[in-house]
Order: sequence, then C-alpha cells, then structure tokens
Amino acid sequence: MSTPAHLAPSTGAPTATALSTPGGAGIAGPPATPGDLDLTDGTRFADGIPYDLLARLRAEAPVLLHPPGSSVDGEAFWVLTRYADIAAVAADPVFSSQGGGGRSGGGTHLDDLPLGVHPGVLIGMTDDPRHARLRDLLQPAFDHEAARALEPEIRARAAALLDAAVERGTGNFATEVAGPFATEVVGLLFDAPRTDWPTLTGWTHAVAGLVNRTTGVVDDQSKAIGLSVGEYCGTLLVGRRGCPGADVVSRLANGELATDGTPAAAAAGAADRPLTEYDRAANLNLLFLTGVEQPRNTAASGVLALAEHPDQWNLLRADRSLLPRAIEEILRWAPPNPYNRRTARRDVDFGGTHIRAGQKVTLWWASANRDESVFPHADRFDVRRDPNPHLSFGAGEHSCLAGELARLELRVLLEELLDRVERIELTGPVAWTPSNKHAVVVDLPVRLVPKGQR
Repeated sequence: MSTPAHLAPSTGAPTATALSTPGGAGIAGPPATPGDLDLTDGTRFADGIPYDLLARLRAEAPVLLHPPGSSVDGEAFWVLTRYADIAAVAADPVFSSQGGGGRSGGGTHLDDLPLGVHPGVLIGMTDDPRHARLRDLLQPAFDHEAARALEPEIRARAAALLDAAVERGTGNFATEVAGPFATEVVGLLFDAPRTDWPTLTGWTHAVAGLVNRTTGVVDDQSKAIGLSVGEYCGTLLVGRRGCPGADVVSRLANGELATDGTPAAAAAGAADRPLTEYDRAANLNLLFLTGVEQPRNTAASGVLALAEHPDQWNLLRADRSLLPRAIEEILRWAPPNPYNRRTARRDVDFGGTHIRAGQKVTLWWASANRDESVFPHADRFDVRRDPNPHLSFGAGEHSCLAGELARLELRVLLEELLDRVERIELTGPVAWTPSNKHAVVVDLPVRLVPKGQR
C-alpha cells in the first residue's frame, strides 16, 4: 500500500548528520557540545522533555546518527525528529518493533532486549502478522463498548480522589490523584479484587514501569516490585482459566491466536506460534505497567499544562464543548513516551540517507508533536487547536491499543475537576524522573481552589 502524501519522508531535508564526539572526525552537525546533545543522558530529561533540543534537531539535523552515549549496547543510533519522517517509518514494515537485520536482540527500547523474552513476545514488540493476531485477541477488551461500560466506575473513582484532594486544598496531584486514579482504572479493567488496589497503588507509587520512579534506574526495590507485579499477574491468569469473560485478563487466560492453519507455518514459529503461559503472563504484565504509567503521566502533565496556562483552563470552564479538543491538545503537549525504537530489517535508503540492516532508528514522538510544519504555533498550548494529528498514540500498526480508554479516562478526570475546581495553582517546583523513555512527573504540588471560592 502506498504511503499517504502527508506521511511521506520530508523532501529537501538535510542529509544525515553525525554528531561530533570527543576525538571524532568533527563531521558538520548542530553547533553544540556532546553533553548538550546526548539523548541517552537521563539528566537531560530531569526538567521534562528537552523540546528546545528537539527543535534544533528538526531544523539542523532531522536525520541524525547519534553516538552511543551512555547506551549499554555502545552503538550509534539514528534519531528522527520531523513529523513526516517519523510517521513514514512507523508505517513502514521495513522498520521492525521486534528486531531483525542480523541482530540477536531488539525491541522498542534503545538498548537491545533479548529475543523471546520481550521482542517476539510482547504485543508492542512483535510485528505483523503475529502483532495483528495479538491485537485481535485483546482489542475487544479496550473497544468503545468496553470503555463505556467502565465509565460509571471510572467516574466514581475520579470523583472520590478529587473530593479528597479538594478537601485537602494542597497536595501532590501526581501521587495523590493521577497515580491512584490510573492504577484503580487498571484494577477495574483487570476486574481485580478491590482489596488488592492499595497494594497495586503502592507498587506504582514506587516504580515507573520497571525503574525507580525517583531516580529513573533499575534498583533492588524496582526489581522486587517488578517480580511482585509479574507474580500477581500470573495469579490473576490462573484464577480466570476456564472461566471465559470479556475482561482483558480472561481473554489472555483463555484466548488463542488465529492462525493460517498449516502445520508448516506452526512449525516455523513466528506468527503461528501458539501462545505459551509465558506469553500470556508477559503481556498481562505489560498491560498493567503501561496501563498505569501512560494515563498517569498524561493526566499529571495535562493538569500541569492547565495550571501553567490559566487562560486555557478558563476557556474550558466557560465552554465544555472544547473538551474533545482539549484532550487531544493535552495528548499532543504531553506525550507519555518521548520515543520508541525500530530496527532496520534490511539496508534502506530513507530521505537521502542510507540506513544499514540491523541499525537502530529512534522515533521521537515528542518532537513530531511540536513540528512547526504540521502544528501552527506548535509551542503554544491551545485547547481550541483543530485539527490536531498528534502522534502520542504512535502511528502505523503499533498505534495504541487502548487509545479510546485513555481518552475516556482523561475526559472523565477533567469533567470531575471542572465540576469542583475554580483554579489550579502551582505551589512549588515540579519534579520529573530523569528518563528519556517515559515523561514522568514525580512531584506536582498544586492548590485546588474550590469552585465558587476566590
């Protein structure tokens, strides 16, 4: 299928640029020090996504061969920062979420993950046709009907958390509202016992994915919690086995992938490989971690944006019909994942650049969302923005499985906030996890001024 014109790689872009490193050849590149440009350095993200750096790369080196930096693999990797280039690569099967090109590992993180442990197993790290078959199995648990069925309970959880937050007056919105809210929604999605919710919330308070939420690194605590999450997901699966249901746990516990029906295909592995117990548990673990982390971070970042732009909050208060646009603008403004990685399956010429088989290509969604060629006044937060074709849910076959549920969560939280709150005021500095993979607000100190109070 041909690529739509608006997704085609940008024309007239500068050719690939190699970033100069100490002792290197000094190839022409953006005029900055290596430390300033090192996208592997988590401290560059300690104040949030470095949009100023990404803007410079879009303008001066949109297809950049980045040096290894602090990556574990010690390999250079490609950095794409323009919307058209990113959308085109995301839709092109030459660039794999699993791996390929002779690599022994792969995945969507910068550093290789071992094949058969994450790549080739997790839905986000498989390619079609297996990816499509996993998606077909899981999608009904996240579709419009399923999301709307959960809305009354989701609204009740948002209301309870916000009632308590407004009564306190001041607090950390990220830890006291956004985090528990996202975790409890996953509890509803998994149909997990409510008596388990405090434990789940405690885990997600301490870790962001698999790293320590404060430091952005894997440590003994994050490892222990990761094991606990995995064991918990395994227990849920065992409990649902033989009891088919509509929830995502039941679908993973009892479902099977569609196949093309030939023994040869099954013997060859890949797309027709039956689901193993490990496949089921690993994917449920992934859905738990991403189901909490991404809505949590979007909600916290969205409230931060509204606190920093009180005129936009007042527009919403005056006209709630702007909510659908506001939700898309929050998603554009605050993508939960700054980047994802792909691997070139074979040598390919892209936008005048030769990318070799096996090389890593990183797609910087956060940069695409601020591309001036697509978004007029891209650095302006505008709840009236329309159209808003952001890439916060990805593009191509790997667009977000739970996008509709994520939008519903954000809508409900904002509606309940608008019902209760006159103003959102920052009361202290905002802190972020120093991570280039997840945009995590750790501390969001706010005062929620009750409605009607001046």
